[in-house]
Amino acid sequence: MNLPSRVEIVEVGPRDGLQSLPQHFSTEKKIAMIDALAATGISRIEATSFMRAETVPQLADAESVLAGLRRGDGCTFRALVANRRGMERALATGVREVVLLATASERYVKMNQNTSLEGNLVALQLAVEAAGESSIRLVGAIAMSIFCAYEGPVEIARTLEIVRRYAEMGVTELSLATSTGVEGPAEVYRLVSAVLDAFPATKVGVHLHNANGMALANAMAAMQAGATALESSIGGIGGGIRLPGGDQDHGNVATEDLVHLCLELGVETGVSLPAVLEASGEIEGMLGIPFKSYAARGATKDGLMASARTAGWEGR
Repeated sequence: MNLPSRVEIVEVGPRDGLQSLPQHFSTEKKIAMIDALAATGISRIEATSFMRAETVPQLADAESVLAGLRRGDGCTFRALVANRRGMERALATGVREVVLLATASERYVKMNQNTSLEGNLVALQLAVEAAGESSIRLVGAIAMSIFCAYEGPVEIARTLEIVRRYAEMGVTELSLATSTGVEGPAEVYRLVSAVLDAFPATKVGVHLHNANGMALANAMAAMQAGATALESSIGGIGGGIRLPGGDQDHGNVATEDLVHLCLELGVETGVSLPAVLEASGEIEGMLGIPFKSYAARGATKDGLMASARTAGWEGR
């Protein structure tokens, strides 16, 4: 297999996870969740977003969350923004990285953000201009980069046009989202390859939803095509999007399972699987919601051997 020697695991649970849940969690719980994740070796955590409180009420405390986080332990905290006002709020907190949100589906961006694809990109251009000469790191996310429930398959040319617009803004890192969670590995491989063929200096990451159970296959395809960052959520929480019939759980791939996959493939992540499993159990209890992770249920070699020892079969 043609795999990179190392990929970066980007944790999005505190943002994409919590914003999709009906429950509202306290600022203190969010900070404790992020602190537990930072202790696992994860180098980047998407901590919150700067959206209007009426749009994403679960993350209305963005400034307070960022103010309460411990800095300087080798983990970068980032936030999502969609416009100039969001960027201004982010800059005021001193956050070191922001994710810009573009959507490749005309119908979906109208429904979700009440704008057009072009209006979406213009708003992001204004956000980048607001960042000015600051040292803040910019990541260009593209939602619905492959498929939209309302429009069907998204042409690669349309996604590449958004990549080009990002490049004109000076954005050199991308996050390609499999937003509906029904995308397959062949499609992921084609898109990542096309992006890197057209923009070889760009760092490409993939945001992995898992409605069809193919997220780990998509992660492998992305790595084989040259992606060097993979986005996941602890316990597989969140990932809900607007779909016909209402918001549905098209959940994120579980961070535990993604770290486990990379370990089995010999791809270095810098993340300790035992540490992330410990954090998973702690956060699951903290949030009081069931997690969706095979690794956390003991489906690892170490987990099975521990079960055998518990059953008294050690040495037999």
